[in-house]
Parts: sequence; C-alpha cells; structure tokens
Amino acid sequence: MKPAFFILIISILLVSCYDPYTASVESDEKILIVDGMITNEKASYKVSLNYAMPFYSYDLRQPVHSAKVRVSDDLGNSFNFVDNGNGDYLSDSLNFTGQPGRTYTLQIETIEGETFESGSQKLLKEYHPDTVYAEADYQETISRFNEIIVTVRGANIMADITNETDSLPRFRFTSDLVEQYFYALNIPPPAFDPPLYSFYCWETDDISQDVNLTGNEYSLSKSSVNRHEIYFIDDNIYVEGKVYELGSLEHDLSYSGIATAYRKIYNVSHRILYLNQYSLNAETCSYYMSMDEQLRSEGKLFDPIAVQLTGNIICTSDPEKKVYGFFEASGVSRTSYIIGFRNQRNNEYLITRIPYRQLPYSDGCWINKVPPFWVD
Repeated sequence: MKPAFFILIISILLVSCYDPYTASVESDEKILIVDGMITNEKASYKVSLNYAMPFYSYDLRQPVHSAKVRVSDDLGNSFNFVDNGNGDYLSDSLNFTGQPGRTYTLQIETIEGETFESGSQKLLKEYHPDTVYAEADYQETISRFNEIIVTVRGANIMADITNETDSLPRFRFTSDLVEQYFYALNIPPPAFDPPLYSFYCWETDDISQDVNLTGNEYSLSKSSVNRHEIYFIDDNIYVEGKVYELGSLEHDLSYSGIATAYRKIYNVSHRILYLNQYSLNAETCSYYMSMDEQLRSEGKLFDPIAVQLTGNIICTSDPEKKVYGFFEASGVSRTSYIIGFRNQRNNEYLITRIPYRQLPYSDGCWINKVPPFWVD
C-alpha cells in the first residue's frame, strides 16, 4: 500500500469515528436549582432556591421568593423554613435539629403552584477523627510571584478514623486554614502622646476547592480509615496580610478594624486548621463521587464527559419538568488544630487539638481586644 493512500484511509477512519455533541440551550425555560443540607447540629439550616438564568443573561441567578419550603421526617413531623430573602430559606434552630437515624425529605411549593420533592435522606451519626498528624513532604505548586512551577517543603496533614463496629460510612472533608498575625502601632490623637494600639488580625485560606472523599484507601468491610490526606501545608512562616486602620470605638473601649487596600508581610503567629467531617449515606456519597470525577477531569481523551450532575430533586406537579440540585442530610463533626512549624532538629510538625471556636468572619481584625478564638 502506498504511503499517501494509507494516510488517506487513516484520515477517513478518524473523521468517521468523530460524532460531535451539540448541547441544546433552552434559553427561555425556567429551571429550578435547589441546594440544601441538614445536619445533626443545633443550627439554622438553609435551603437555597434559584432559577437558572438564560444563556444571554448578565445575571448569575434569579432567586425564588415566597415559596413554601418544609422538611419532613419518617415519623410524620414537618418543619417549615422561612424566606430570608435572596432565595435563602432558613429553619428555626429552636424547633428543628436533625436526629441521626431519622430519614428526611424536602418539599417545595413555588408561588406559581409547582411542587418539588427530594429523595429521602437518612441522617447518619457524626464521627470524629481519632488522630490528626503531619508527615514532612514536598509538593510542586505554581509560584504566585512569577507563575512558574516550584517545589516547596511542607507537610501532608493526615487523619485516622477508627470505629468499634464492623464498618464505617464514607466521609467528606472540608477545611479552612486560618493564619493569625499581630502588630502594634502608635497612632497619635490630636494633642496627646501617641498611644499603642494592638492589632489582632487573621486571614482564612479556603482549602476545600476539591471534593475530599474517603473511599480509595479502605473498604466498607473494614472499620478504620488510615492516612487520609486532608491538606498540604507549606513551611512559609510569613503571611501577606491586610493592613487595617481604626474603626468605630466599641463599648468596651476596643476598636473594630477597617481593612485598607494595602497589604504587608507579617510573621504568622499561629496556624489553625478547621476540619469539618461529614458522614455520607450511599446516595450522597455517589453524588459527590460524580462531582469529584468531573472536577478532576484534565481534558484528556478518556476523561469523563462533563454533564449536569444527577440530583435527587423531582417536580411532582410535572414529572417532565427539569430541576437541578441536591438535598443532603449528613452528620457532621467539627474540630480544630494548631499546626506548628517544622522542628529543624527532627523534621517533625507538632499538631495540637484545641476547642472549636467559630470565627466571626473569615478575615478580620480586632484592635485592643483579643478575639475569643485567638491562640496565645
């Protein structure tokens, strides 16, 4: 066979194997998007309702107002959620707390009379990590200064989870790394010697961009999770933190901090890892596994095709009507740890569990007042 003819045949075969996919865009169809979760925590739970916007729209979403939203359990109890504006519906934390072992269903009725319902969700009990520890390691990352790939020294934060029964559920982890920094300034008022002001500042690095699931390192027939990777933390002892100025004077003579447009390099006083561990039932785990597969897609030939995730919400008034989203019921435990810096002598990192204290906001600064979550 001549080379030119061979190349022609191969080209025809390659073209004949290509079947382009064209997604139809139904620009005028109102499609409801549901996002809601309840846990075992005594808290106000949130269900968000929005309509998908047309392809040509400049708005990101259209909130759904004046809907009737409630969650029912398998004992016949029903709990109403109140419209808080902006498409968010909130439960009453005094009247409703999710109970492990119970099964919950979300029901929605819009002002147009359309009704929607989720699949039933069993709320599993919460589990806590038995041990959280660090192992020294290196990782490649993109430098924020010149955008080239560099190798940095640091540690993998790992977790072990054990149980007295024969099996464990799957888990999903979300995490935040809080870096505390402190500085003091003499700020002169009119006609007085300048007093010293103490700035207790913090910044939060959201490290939960990927779906972090257990599953690969153990099977459901085992009763432990070992060496599950939570986060890689580098050895950087500095933070490029926001610069704050004096805000309003509070009743206790402290000041609120107002962030300026400037940043400076400060020494990190402490690093705190906030760890949230969710116990997933089988349906919720399958949903997050599908999400994880798509997020990890790298554009290669055999990557999973990017499609709309299959949720657990249906339109009961019109079964043919499209609706997207997921209603989740998961037990959650929340723990926090001080992540020490590497010991130069033994190359180890000290990790100390501390009481979990919620941040008032992700980034901020209190002046002349120590925040309740501050580590001395």
